[in-house]
Amino acid sequence: MDKDLLRIVIISVGAIVILGMILWGVLKGKSKSKNMFGGEHDPLENIDSSLFVNTADDDFDIVPLNNARSNDEYQEPEVKTRLNAAYIQETKEQESTEAEPDILATAMDKTDKPTSKPATKQLPVLLQLHLVAKNPAGFKGLQLVQAFERVGLVYGSVKVFERLDAQNRVDYAVASMTEQGVFPGDNWESYYCPGISFFMQPRELDDVKSVFDDLINTAGQLSALLQGDILDENHQPLTEKVLQQIEARLS
Repeated sequence: MDKDLLRIVIISVGAIVILGMILWGVLKGKSKSKNMFGGEHDPLENIDSSLFVNTADDDFDIVPLNNARSNDEYQEPEVKTRLNAAYIQETKEQESTEAEPDILATAMDKTDKPTSKPATKQLPVLLQLHLVAKNPAGFKGLQLVQAFERVGLVYGSVKVFERLDAQNRVDYAVASMTEQGVFPGDNWESYYCPGISFFMQPRELDDVKSVFDDLINTAGQLSALLQGDILDENHQPLTEKVLQQIEARLS
């Protein structure tokens, strides 16, 4: 055979062999790819079972990613941290709500705090004066009755003499300076007492000054009629200075 023809034949056969090897490699690669991704068998069925992670006895909760994505029943628990937007918003709302009363109280304290009013002057509950007889024997009963009638005092149901206003309300009372403090009501001929006491309740009166002036005027008239000395509540002589102090307490 001619050498040139033999050389052409050898080159052609070699090319055919090389091309066949290339085609075989391509077809074999496609077959493997189909078995891995598009085949009928599970591509993981041939993996060694010892390589799987067993979570039954694990201390940590490992949730498979494929189950978490495909299982609708699983919900990741809500975790509130200081970096969580919902937590920050909720914290701001709570702080705002808790701070409002303090801010309002502070504003009220600065702007609407009521100013304290000066306390009104309190009248004394009871005011009393005394008329003591200059005669050591005291005042006679009949002498008292006559003097009381002249100044307009009326004998009352509680056995003391009273000054009544136009509505028959008691302005002040006159009692006996005895242990019982009352007058007998009868047997005036045999009755004696060392003196009499005037009692007035300023807080119960509408016009305190007018009533007190009448009391002082009545005490002065009885002092002249019965021959007695007027004393203050401490049983000291009623001076002009003490009288002014009493009037100041009633004004």
